[in-house]
Amino acid sequence: MGINIGLDIGAISLKVAALGKPGDRAVLEAVHAAHPELRLMALDDHPLLLSDYRRISGSPIQTTYDLLRELYDVIPEDRVEGMRVTGSGSRNIAKVLGLFFENEFKAIARMVRTFYPEVRTIFELGGESSKYIRLDGSGGIQDYDRSGECAAGTGSFLDQQALRMRYSVEEVGELVCSAGCAARIAGRCSVFAKSDMIHAQQKGYSPAEILRGLCDAVARNFKSSIVKGRPVAAQVALIGAVSQNAGVAGALREAFGLAGEELFVPAEYAWCGAIGTAILEAEEPRKRSILEIHRLRQHNAEESVQDTQPLSTANVVQLRDRVPVYAPPAGGGPIRAYLGLDIGSVSTNVVAIDESGTVIHDVYLRTAGRPIEAVQQGLAEVERLWGARMEIAGVGTTGSGRELIAEFVGADVVNDEITAHKTGAIHISSTLGGEPVDTIFEIGGQDSKFIAIENGVVTDFAMNEACAAGTGSFLEEQADKLGISIKGEFARLALGAQNPTRLGERCTVFMERDVTGWMHKGETVPSLVAGLAYSIALNYLNRVVRGRRIGKVVYFQGGTAYNDAVTAAFASLLAKKITVPPYNGVMGAIGMALIARQWHQATGAASRFRGYDLRKLELTTRDFVCKACTNLCDMKEFVIEGQKSYWGDKCSDKFRKPSTTGRKPVIEDLFAYREGLLEALPAVSGGFKIGLPRAMSMFERLPFWKRYFAELGMEVVMSPVTDPRISAAGIELSVAEPCYPVQVAHGHVEALLKASVDYVCLPVMADAEGGEGDACASHYCPWNQTLPWVLKSAPGLEAEAARFLTPTLHFRLGPEQIKKALAETLRRLGIARRASDRAVDAAFAEQRRFQERLAEAGRKALAALDAAGEPGLVLAGRGYNIYDRGVNCDIPRKLRHRYGANVIPLDFLVTGAERLAAEQSNMFWVSGRKILEAARVVSERPNLHMIYITNFKCGPDSYIKHFAREAAGAPLLMLQFDGHGNDAGYMTRCEAYLDSKGILRCYQAQPSIH
Repeated sequence: MGINIGLDIGAISLKVAALGKPGDRAVLEAVHAAHPELRLMALDDHPLLLSDYRRISGSPIQTTYDLLRELYDVIPEDRVEGMRVTGSGSRNIAKVLGLFFENEFKAIARMVRTFYPEVRTIFELGGESSKYIRLDGSGGIQDYDRSGECAAGTGSFLDQQALRMRYSVEEVGELVCSAGCAARIAGRCSVFAKSDMIHAQQKGYSPAEILRGLCDAVARNFKSSIVKGRPVAAQVALIGAVSQNAGVAGALREAFGLAGEELFVPAEYAWCGAIGTAILEAEEPRKRSILEIHRLRQHNAEESVQDTQPLSTANVVQLRDRVPVYAPPAGGGPIRAYLGLDIGSVSTNVVAIDESGTVIHDVYLRTAGRPIEAVQQGLAEVERLWGARMEIAGVGTTGSGRELIAEFVGADVVNDEITAHKTGAIHISSTLGGEPVDTIFEIGGQDSKFIAIENGVVTDFAMNEACAAGTGSFLEEQADKLGISIKGEFARLALGAQNPTRLGERCTVFMERDVTGWMHKGETVPSLVAGLAYSIALNYLNRVVRGRRIGKVVYFQGGTAYNDAVTAAFASLLAKKITVPPYNGVMGAIGMALIARQWHQATGAASRFRGYDLRKLELTTRDFVCKACTNLCDMKEFVIEGQKSYWGDKCSDKFRKPSTTGRKPVIEDLFAYREGLLEALPAVSGGFKIGLPRAMSMFERLPFWKRYFAELGMEVVMSPVTDPRISAAGIELSVAEPCYPVQVAHGHVEALLKASVDYVCLPVMADAEGGEGDACASHYCPWNQTLPWVLKSAPGLEAEAARFLTPTLHFRLGPEQIKKALAETLRRLGIARRASDRAVDAAFAEQRRFQERLAEAGRKALAALDAAGEPGLVLAGRGYNIYDRGVNCDIPRKLRHRYGANVIPLDFLVTGAERLAAEQSNMFWVSGRKILEAARVVSERPNLHMIYITNFKCGPDSYIKHFAREAAGAPLLMLQFDGHGNDAGYMTRCEAYLDSKGILRCYQAQPSIH
């Protein structure tokens, strides 16, 4: 007789399996009787007891001890023959108890081989990790992979998003099945996915449509990042906590083309590791002596030197409680009032002010994924308390949901958050007296903002580029994971910690894993929450402020400012006084109420306010797919009181919203001009069909390649413009995890192969032409340089590798090297060296003419701006980020059409061959040289401003952007993309930047009505 115990200790939960011999049945039945929540089953004639699914909640060692204690209270210790552990959080337990640690893949495979021998593929989506395992006919592991450090698309993230929208994980599956369509969600980074979800909810998507989009994103991410094109043979067992989400299970079946019965969820979905570990321990003839479990009670956290000072509130100035109760004018007459609404990702705020700017009433509510309902609730409270006396003369909206809510409430002004927070803070500062505020730190649920003010004007601002690392929602999620309340308890514990844990300021998801690691080492909760407070402040200072000047009077605003621990962390790190002003959580709404007052005073117009009860509105909605182009955008039509508005378009063509300002561009549409030049390039029909992918360096070299192949009598076939089908195919084909443009390139190559081209031109682009007398190289990035090999290694493309034309080109070495390389490559097509050389000469001449025409158009644009006294926006970045509408959400064109901005792409101003300043002369990336030269041009012209478009995971851009800020000599706007399906966050940043540059005006931001 002897019982073998397997423990699976993960990041989120603990599972135990106790496998006995036939003679141990009575003992395990006694355990089951004492603890009915445990499950008793049989493996052949061996009894098997499974624990409940137990969450760790910040105390893995204590949770393990409690569960083992329950077993040992009934099972005599001498009946336990062996014990073995597995899982990401088990190593410390193994060390304390002297147990053997089992490999997770081996444990899972052993269980599946025993219980489900017909299974050939295992998908595991757990709390913070994902796995792919392929089994052979005997149950041995043929291939495997797992997620890296990033926990995108795992159980903890899905839990958080479901709870944020007030659904349990079990409810999500049924809800998703009822969705008519799916919101497009970026799936690779869980923080980006959360941003897309929030922007989708602010554009009117229902919770069911958003959660279905999230499930689809999780499936896409699993297919591209974990499976990476490997074979998926039925039967497929889906295990792990996420398997209980029917929406994800359905999305995986769809993504992998599996029939309903080909992918199933085992009854032991969460206990596979524990059961497999128990079986392996039972099969092990050599047993380790098991140390007493009470050692878990005696174990202390690993000693570590923590040089972080305890949090202190000595430099914190708390003014948020200095809010007087509003005293209405005597006599009971009407009060002229203005409403400000701030519709954010986590909170929705409604504020009413009177003619003097005094706050009559403020409401701070949870958005909870339902912005319209939250606004309705806030307006109802204002009406109940003050509706009888107030006459609304103006309404303003801000926040990520400002445009949609403006349609519903009948707003008169719509503004970005930067302007709203600045306006509110200056007003509150002036009413308090003392020195005026000159710096604003604002941390909300999803966005962080830094605003520098001088004489009432925004002189500099910054927002988190795309990632929401270190914002309020992250703190809430970590507090929930640690089993504490974010209100009160978090700050109390953090301020009492003597040794805050050093967590750094990495990506939110990595920081979450750091917290898990410290928990498994036995770190105390107070030290962890104090470390989290420090990490939020460090993240903000290093990733948002980035060395900008911080003034004397610092206001800390936003919902996160309610957390005294974060305020104390800022004060400790900066050794400055940090002021939490009155109304810190609703400052944006106050600002919008004040801007609405300015609008009314300036125009005298009557407000469009529709009333407090949105339920009385005559409202209809319709979902449809726009087929005006290949983007096939999922659209929503709202008809409010007979007025139509449309949401969801990426391309702004058929359903283009009118300009939100009175401004008209004074320069030619340079994007259309460039496309016209490319369309006019010579082309021939007949001969070999050569495919050119609209991807990577091809955007810059199209004139060269079109002319080269035309001279040789070959027909050039361009891949389609990037659309959702191409990008989705590219993500699935990618084996590595490159940047989004490289993933999209996979999709473009596949599209060309399906178009039956004879060959696809995929040159190895080593470098570009250098400047005259320039000693520094001009390299393309490593992904450009190795793209052909990357594409050949993709399982979905390797069979077609013989159709790839892959000459290695060093443009820096001049035409002779290009001629030699192309002649060698084209020899197999029967092209003579002399003909190829002539075609190369013609191609170089065509490329020069193209660049000269762009430069001439750029000079005309600058002259037109000077003559009109108008500002211009220089778009800097790599060609594929600037010109690929499917990659950049068509932001460049929207800047022109929605805001009347004069947009100039950088290749209309620079070529990359210019001599750089001495301090930047060693810039060896060709795109870096162009970007820095464009920044220098901007620095020399006060009427030019710069927007830098980049992409997530771009190594060179990660540091080029710092040099670009210095070279520009003024604040620039950074936009980072990674397959996002929603432009709301980017348009917010653009509006704020344009407003800070004086290109927008408050009262001109009228809501768009069709």
